[in-house]
Amino acid sequence: MTPAVEGYYNLPMLKRPLWGWEIALYFFSEGISSGTFILATLADVCGSGRYAALISQAHAVAFVSLLPCPPLLIADLGRPERFHHMLRTFKISSPMSVGAWALLGFSAPVTLLALTRFRWFRWIPAKAVGLAGMPFALFMLGYPGVLLSTTSIPVWSQSRWLGALLTASSMACGASALAIATALHPAGKAPAREAIHRIEGLVNVAEAAVLAGYVYTAGPAAHPLTKGRQSKLFLFGAVVAGLALPALITATRKKPGRSSTILSGALSLAGALALKWSIVHAGRESADDAAGTRAVTRATPTNRGWRQPEAARS
Repeated sequence: MTPAVEGYYNLPMLKRPLWGWEIALYFFSEGISSGTFILATLADVCGSGRYAALISQAHAVAFVSLLPCPPLLIADLGRPERFHHMLRTFKISSPMSVGAWALLGFSAPVTLLALTRFRWFRWIPAKAVGLAGMPFALFMLGYPGVLLSTTSIPVWSQSRWLGALLTASSMACGASALAIATALHPAGKAPAREAIHRIEGLVNVAEAAVLAGYVYTAGPAAHPLTKGRQSKLFLFGAVVAGLALPALITATRKKPGRSSTILSGALSLAGALALKWSIVHAGRESADDAAGTRAVTRATPTNRGWRQPEAARS
């Protein structure tokens, strides 16, 4: 990719975002947790008791994958030792405040459901706790993409498909992590393994479709992902390893075996990590590209910019 054209007085038009590897790993980890939590709750509500082992494994995966989230968020703060100040007040106008409280609200049902694996806590009404936690899980599922799309960074804000893309990726993460868990515990019932395999295939197809929609609608704003420093990770990690290879493995095997399920799930998880890592880090290159910023913010029939409407001038 050609070097970014500098803006006014050799300064970029936008300030570079400070988010780095901590936020990328946070998006990945909380995506696994929220995705598995939603799948477990749906299986509990709609499964009529057929997927007890699958639900138990999903609760464990959701809890384990949630554990790194608070430390990652705290490490990203400018003053990590003052993280508790974010919980002193609740500001609906602050995305960071809403996100911190949503994580706290999501942590409670995830922890309670993880405890139901022990016989001393089997009195906890798992189905009721799962339903109570669904709003928080759905919020955590879509929050990262929506948060990024509300910024001024072109690679994040130019397409309205980013929220749907990271949501689909998180659901794919949850399905793949749960598929690996069921493969590592072959004592579980076959219908549960087949059900999660079908779900994994559906969400991977949905993710591929939304990814194509994002790249198409973002247009030149997606160049930091498709042509910039993150392009190799995006193309070979997110697209090839995360989507194409799992689809190829599934297509070549009529009935998924243990090894192929683990391999496909691991590739899907690696691809999801590559996707979220590249999207987060592409924000810096996108902010530095003044020419790209001017291109995506210029006045057009659908985006009038600073140009007055014809009716107003007449």
